Order: sequence, then structure tokens, then C-alpha cells
Amino acid sequence: MTRIAVEGQATRTHPAERGTVNLHVAFSGTLRNDVVDQVARTHTILVEQARAHVSAGAAEKWDSDSVHSYVYDDRVKASQAGGKQRVRRFRASARLSVTFRDFEALSTWLADIMDVDGVEIDRISWDLTDETRKTLLAEARIEAAEETAVRAQSYADALGLGPVAPVAIYEAGLRGGGNGGGNAPMYAMRASAMADAGGGTQVELQPRDIDVDITLSADYEAGVAAEG
Repeated sequence: MTRIAVEGQATRTHPAERGTVNLHVAFSGTLRNDVVDQVARTHTILVEQARAHVSAGAAEKWDSDSVHSYVYDDRVKASQAGGKQRVRRFRASARLSVTFRDFEALSTWLADIMDVDGVEIDRISWDLTDETRKTLLAEARIEAAEETAVRAQSYADALGLGPVAPVAIYEAGLRGGGNGGGNAPMYAMRASAMADAGGGTQVELQPRDIDVDITLSADYEAGVAAEG
């Protein structure tokens, strides 16, 4: 018996279904209480807006699990004559993320909060629903497995070994001691956004489609072709 090791790959592409905006509110100043109050007021407004979007069905969820504050020294020019003096300053920040299913509502909200003092947008990440991802993964697994069978049989035919039979199949990273994908993830997602103020009423978003990738490796066995 001859063993044949092959690899199979498949990709499913689907438009993004969820957009998560990650932002933080940050203020700094010389008076601690003023800084904290500014962050608290602005953050509370954003949380109320996030809750409203969830209640209206435009957003799926919101999270706010990070608050920071610290003290630092800033050196400023003391006078026109030169010289600098050390000024004690305080900085506070709070983070917020909101996951939208309605991208038009997301665009409008981004345009609104971009004009709010103290609000900084970190990034927008794009994703699929769990149901869609499971469906795409299932389809990709079938295609990748079928590709391993086709490739193994092609090698066997070229060598005159006859039909092949599967012995083992490995998802990426599960083949021990070989090059079966290393520690690569079972799927990968790639997305980005382009933003433009667009008249001040919306931010133009153009999320790229999301790729769900599968890589498998498999072992097949083939018998030596009969003589004569």
C-alpha cells in the first residue's frame, strides 16, 4: 500500500453583517474633578444613545468595560523670557463598543459623535452572524475535503496505483509533527472600512466582504496496480 498525503483548501465569501464601532471618551486637565465629570457626562450620553439603538433594533449589543485615570506632569513654557515649569495634569477615559446590524444607522451615529468633544473612534470591526459563519464553515469543510480526495486520486492515477481510500483527515494545526497548517486558525476574516464625512449627516462606510477559509490535510492509501 502506498500512502498519499494531500492538502485541501476552500473559501466562502460573504458581505459583512455586523459592524462594531470601538471608541473611547478622554479628557485631561489640571483639575481632577472637572476631568472626571467631563468623561462621565459624555460617556453617559453615548451609553444612552447606544441603548436606544439596541432598543430600536439597529444595534445588537453594547459594552463598556474599561475606565482609566492617571496623573502626569506636563512641562509648559513659563513666560516669553523662556524657561519651563512643571504642571500636574489629570487624564481620564472610558471605552465603549456598539455592535450594529443596521449599517445606515451606524453611519449616521458615527457622523454625530465625530463632532463631540472628547470622543475618539478607535476602529470599526466587521463580522458575520454566528449562524452565517457556521453555514459557511460547513460548506467550506465539504469543499476542502472533496478537494483532498480529488488530489489524492490524481496522484494515484498518475502513478498507476488504483483507487484511493481515506485514512485520516486533519484540520489546520492538528496534524502532529508535520506541516499540516501549523497553528493557523480554522478560518480568517478580513475587512476594512473607508470613512468620509459626506455632508455631515453620514459617514460613508464600505466594508469589504468577509472570507471564511478552511485548510485541511488528509492521508489516503492506494494499492499497487495489478500486473498484466
